[in-house]
Amino acid sequence: MPNMPFLYAMDFIEVLMKKHASGTYKEMIIYIEACESGSIFEGIMPRDLNIYVTTASNAQENSFGTYCPGMDPAPPPEYITCLGDLYSVAWMEDSETHNLKKETIKQQYKMVKSRTSNFNTYNIGSHVMEYGNQNISEEKLYLYQGCDPANVNFPPYNGRIDRRMDVVNQRDAELLFLWQMYKKSDNGSEKKAQILKQITETMIHRNHLDGSMRLIGTLLFGPKQGSVILDHVREPGLPLVDDWKCFKSMVT
Repeated sequence: MPNMPFLYAMDFIEVLMKKHASGTYKEMIIYIEACESGSIFEGIMPRDLNIYVTTASNAQENSFGTYCPGMDPAPPPEYITCLGDLYSVAWMEDSETHNLKKETIKQQYKMVKSRTSNFNTYNIGSHVMEYGNQNISEEKLYLYQGCDPANVNFPPYNGRIDRRMDVVNQRDAELLFLWQMYKKSDNGSEKKAQILKQITETMIHRNHLDGSMRLIGTLLFGPKQGSVILDHVREPGLPLVDDWKCFKSMVT
C-alpha cells in the first residue's frame, strides 16, 4: 500500500538527471521493489544517464510477499509477518548463490524475471522489468554489489532458487499479519477483539473504496463503459500520465 510521503515518478527522474549532470557517479544500477514499480520509469526513463534499472513489476500490477507464516518455506515461528518480497528475495538469493565476478547483471535479471513470474507462468507472479541503459547489464555484478561469495566469511545461500515459492499479494500482506496476530492472541482477550475489529474495519474500508471508484466510473462514463474505462491501462512504453503537474495536484 502507498506510504507517505508519496514518491512521484517525474520528481525521481529529475533527481537522477541532476545527479548525472553534476557528475556524482559513473554508472548506477537500481533495484525497485514495489507494486506498480514500473510506473516510476515507464516511458520517461532516459537511456543516456548511465543508469540501469530493474523493477519488481510493470506499471500496472502488484508485487508479491513471500517467506510468510504458513508458507513453505516459513519464517521462524516468532515472526508473524512476511520476511521478504519475491523479487527482492530472488535477486538477493541469486547474489548469495553465484560468483559475482562471473555472473553478469543480465544473467541475474533473466533468472529473477523467471522466478518472480512463477517461472514464466505468471500464475501469482509479476513481470520484472528493465529500464535505462541496458548496455550496463552486460557487466559483472561484483562491480556494483562488491561481493564474491567464494571469498567471504558467511556461507552462501544453499536453498533451491529454481523452486516455486508460496506468495501473497502485497496488498493482502497487512491482512495476513493481522490474521496471524489474531490467531496468536488469547481467546476472549481484549487484544483479540481489537484485532478482529481492525480486520473488519480494513475490509469495510477496502469495499468502500472499491465501491466509490465504481460509482465514480458509472457517473462519469455510464453503466456500460464505467468499468471498462476504469480498468483500462496505457500501452507499454507510455508514461503513467502525460501531465505530471495535473496528476500531482489531483493526488495532493
